[in-house]
Amino acid sequence: MGGLQGGGAIQLADCSGNPVRQFVLSGAGDLVNPQANKCVDVAAWGGTGTPLQLWECTGGANQKWWRG
Repeated sequence: MGGLQGGGAIQLADCSGNPVRQFVLSGAGDLVNPQANKCVDVAAWGGTGTPLQLWECTGGANQKWWRG
């Protein structure tokens, strides 16, 4: 993951137990990194293939997630 600042790119990486790589799905459907207190966000409200980024939690639809 490209840092804990807003706009940092979300990248796939091996699990290491590092808190920077941990996310929690909240009851509101936000996928939050507790270390940064930021949410996984679909950049620019794009479609399929759009990069994910770490961003301030806004409650927007581009930050809502659910278990499949």
